[in-house]
Amino acid sequence: MTSAVLLVTDSDEIASKTATVFEFIDHQVERAADAAEAGDKLADGKFLVALLILESGDSQTEAIDLINRQSPSLPIYLLRGNEEADKAEKLPKQVAGTLGYPIQYRDVLSIIRQAELDSNNQGARKKLSVSLTGNSPHIKNIEGLVRHVAMTDANVLLSGESGTGKEVVARSIHNLSLRADKPFVAVNCGAIPPELLESELFGHEKGSFTGAIHSRAGRFELAEGGTLFLDEIGDMPMPMQVKLLRVIQERTFERVGGTKTITSDVRLIAATHQDLEKRIGEGKFRLDLFYRLNVFPIELPPLRNRVEDIPLLMKEFAYKMELEKRSPIEFDESAINTLTKHPLPGNVRELENLVERLAILYPGETITRSKLPQRYRGQDSEMDAMPSGVPGAGDNVMMMPLDTEDTIDLKQYLTSVERTLICKALEKSNWVVSQAAKALSLRRTTLIEKIRKLEIKQPDEESDSAML
Repeated sequence: MTSAVLLVTDSDEIASKTATVFEFIDHQVERAADAAEAGDKLADGKFLVALLILESGDSQTEAIDLINRQSPSLPIYLLRGNEEADKAEKLPKQVAGTLGYPIQYRDVLSIIRQAELDSNNQGARKKLSVSLTGNSPHIKNIEGLVRHVAMTDANVLLSGESGTGKEVVARSIHNLSLRADKPFVAVNCGAIPPELLESELFGHEKGSFTGAIHSRAGRFELAEGGTLFLDEIGDMPMPMQVKLLRVIQERTFERVGGTKTITSDVRLIAATHQDLEKRIGEGKFRLDLFYRLNVFPIELPPLRNRVEDIPLLMKEFAYKMELEKRSPIEFDESAINTLTKHPLPGNVRELENLVERLAILYPGETITRSKLPQRYRGQDSEMDAMPSGVPGAGDNVMMMPLDTEDTIDLKQYLTSVERTLICKALEKSNWVVSQAAKALSLRRTTLIEKIRKLEIKQPDEESDSAML
């Protein structure tokens, strides 16, 4: 995304302090001392907003006119001292507004957000950028692939674990394509009951089935001229795969209960977290459909394979919370380092949900390691709570007092201890059975059998969290 800020000022102090504020939210500031230098920098076309504060009124007017000629869509804001901020002032028509100096963080967020919205409305394909966050080699490679395929109409198949950002990549491809001013329509094939999926994709005519009291356009019609994103394509039932294949081959379809043939001009992007080639071998996915969708494959890496991007993502999500009128939060090094060591099975989506949760719990605060939920704090925090006998455990001992006068069921008590130890080991390993077995000095198959015998299941809330 275009993110640089053009600052036109002849003051070194103003330039330094302003740059510090913007760079904190990952927006680079480039300074121009006068109108002429501003004109040279505008040739790059990479600026999101321009800020002006020049001592000479004539110099400022000259800079405004030049910026307006070279980049008429670039919003211009005049910096004003706080003592002048409340004064009524007639601004030149080319100026979007004023900004008090010293700059306030919330004011910065407001003008950046407005500039981003304006830029989006002008047509995302003109920005020539991919909306992925990160500087890792993985992300740079994906950005290159997106740029290569965006200007074509080739079908794209996105693969990767849940939460890795497949829809973000799909939208980037659409936004950079010649179809950017047409609809982007997303369908989750796994979230729609099989009996309703045909109607959802192709629409239906009135009276075609019980409850069809009106005719309804399907997603293919809604996406006409644009892009249709089929998420979780691996969950599509076999009968629907045949019908989808026909649409891809013939570019036509009929509504459910209809006889009129409708021509379709839609670019398809499909996504899955499953191994489609394995499902083909199991007879659950059509080979011919796979080849039709897999014209240009892009595999998204899990977040654990690009941990260097985690600090940038955390900052971006915190920034997003502020744009939604939430109190700002920051992360100190202990919290950042802890999260970079966590496997984050839910990937980017899990990290975003965690940042949102922390913004709700600790509004306006700096997030330290101790404020992270226990499951994210690493080995020390989790193992301290484990009973002795498990590698890495603390000093807690799960024993009934020997002098108790009550009777106990020894078998039941030992079963309870065993269950607790296994659960703790599974939590520590994020439910990776092989790692838990190693921590318990058991064979993997033995642990699996004990899990089945004790009916141990991963908590639903943890499972849901990992998928978000």
